[in-house]
Amino acid sequence: MEPDNVKTPAEIAEEAKQTGRDALQAAQGYAQESKQIGRDAAQSIRSNLEDAKAMGLQAADTVAGLAGDVRDIAKDAADTGNAYVKSAVNATGQKMRDLKVKVTQARANCEQYIADQPVRSMLVAAAGGAVAMALLLLLLRGSRRY
Repeated sequence: MEPDNVKTPAEIAEEAKQTGRDALQAAQGYAQESKQIGRDAAQSIRSNLEDAKAMGLQAADTVAGLAGDVRDIAKDAADTGNAYVKSAVNATGQKMRDLKVKVTQARANCEQYIADQPVRSMLVAAAGGAVAMALLLLLLRGSRRY
């Protein structure tokens, strides 16, 4: 994960909002200017046709630029998502490896305790079984009450 190239979801959302505002402002500005050009064209057709063409080309260029911005934002969002997924997968894998080591160590410790103290281990197991059975019976008996 490269911290310089990865944006947070909030940064991506803010860029998307700003691009939307820019697009709206550009569209409003072009609409106002096109309206004025149309009025002038009604009075004098001669130069307004060229102005309208130029305005159309400029609008097309602006829309193309905004489309590129949207494409870039989408790519940033995808890159950020990929980076978060990779990080989560790596963290999960590490936690699974750590858990496996702990379980293996706990098993080895139990086996060693049983080998060192077999009688005590049997007594602890029997007591644990008795407690578990008592709890199970208590739960089963308690569920039959209305």
